[in-house]
Amino acid sequence: SPNGERLMKIRFDSQKEHNPTEEHGLNVLYAPGKRMAFRLRWYLILFLVASPLLWLFGKLLYGILVVDAPAQLFLPIQEVRARDAGRVEQLFVTVGDHVQADQLLVNLDNPEWRARLLQLAAMPVEATRLGDSDLGMKVRQLLSAKVGRAEQRVQQLDSLVRQGAATRGEVLAAQTERDGFRSELLAFERREQLAHQSPQGFDREVIQQNTEQQWLKTRLAALSVTAPQSGRIAEVLVTQGENVGPGTLLMRLERLADPLLWIYLEPLNINYAQIGQPLKVHMPDGEWLDAHVVRAADSAARTPTVLRGPFAANEMGLQVAARFDQPLPARWRIDQLPLSVHFPYDWLRMLGINK
Repeated sequence: SPNGERLMKIRFDSQKEHNPTEEHGLNVLYAPGKRMAFRLRWYLILFLVASPLLWLFGKLLYGILVVDAPAQLFLPIQEVRARDAGRVEQLFVTVGDHVQADQLLVNLDNPEWRARLLQLAAMPVEATRLGDSDLGMKVRQLLSAKVGRAEQRVQQLDSLVRQGAATRGEVLAAQTERDGFRSELLAFERREQLAHQSPQGFDREVIQQNTEQQWLKTRLAALSVTAPQSGRIAEVLVTQGENVGPGTLLMRLERLADPLLWIYLEPLNINYAQIGQPLKVHMPDGEWLDAHVVRAADSAARTPTVLRGPFAANEMGLQVAARFDQPLPARWRIDQLPLSVHFPYDWLRMLGINK
C-alpha cells in the first residue's frame, strides 16, 4: 500500500484440491478413504434432514395411486341374559368352549322362591280336612314341638350371649327359625278353622296353594339358561355364587356365521362402495385376503380413534360392509380386530373414461 502496509490476499483455491492425497509434499495413503467417509457422512445428514419431506411426498403419491381405508372386524355376537332374578349356582362353560343349541350354560336358583315352595309343601292340606282326628292332632303336636324346641334354643343362646359364649347373629338366626315354625303353626290353625267354618273357602285356598306351588316350580325350572344356538363362548361375565337380576348379561356367545368387515371409506371414494366391489384385506401377519362389498354405504360414522392414521384429514367415513371370499382362519376370529383394506385403483376413472 502507499503507506507501506502489507496487504493480505485471500485465495479461494488450495493445493489440496489439486492434490488431495498429498500433505506437505508427502503422500497420504488413507486420504481417498477419508475423503469418501466425509462424503458419505454428508449424504447421510442430508438424507436424515430430508427424510420427513420424502416420507410426506411418498405418502401423498401413495394416496393418489392407491385407494386404501381402515377397517374393523366384527363377529356375530349374541348376548345371553338372565330371565329372572337369582343366584348363579353353577357355570357349565368357560371362555372358548364350543356349545350346541339348547346346551345348558348356567344353572340359576332363587332361594326365596325355594323357601316359599318348601313352606307351601309343608302345609298339611289333607290333614286339616280331618279336623280333630288323630292325624290332625299329630300334626298340631309336631308343629307345637318345633315351636317349643326353637323357643328353648333362643333362650339358651340368650344365656350364652350374656356369658360371652355366643354371638347376637346366632340368636337372630334362632329367632328367625322360631318365627318360621310359629308361622306354620298359625297357618295350620287358620286352615283348620277355615275348614270347619267354610268348606268352600278352604277349597279355594287349597286351589290357590296348589297354583302357587305350580307357578314357583315353573319359574324355578325356567331359571336355567341354555344356548340359543350353536357357537363359541366369547366372554363370561358372572361368577359362581353371584346374585343377578332380570336381564343381567351373563355371557356373550359367538355365532358360527361369517364375520362382517366394516370399512370406513373416504367420502370422495364413494364409487368403491358398490355391492360386489372386490378388495384386498391386509391381515396383521402380512397376508392379503380377498373380500367383496356386501352392503353399499348408507350412513356415515366417526372413524374409531384406533383406526385413524397420523395425518387423517377427515374424522368421518362412509360405513361400508364387506365379507371375506374364503372362510376366515380361526386364529383371526377376534372381535373388533383392526385391519386395513386396499381397493384396486380405477384407472379408467383417473383417465376420464366412463365404464
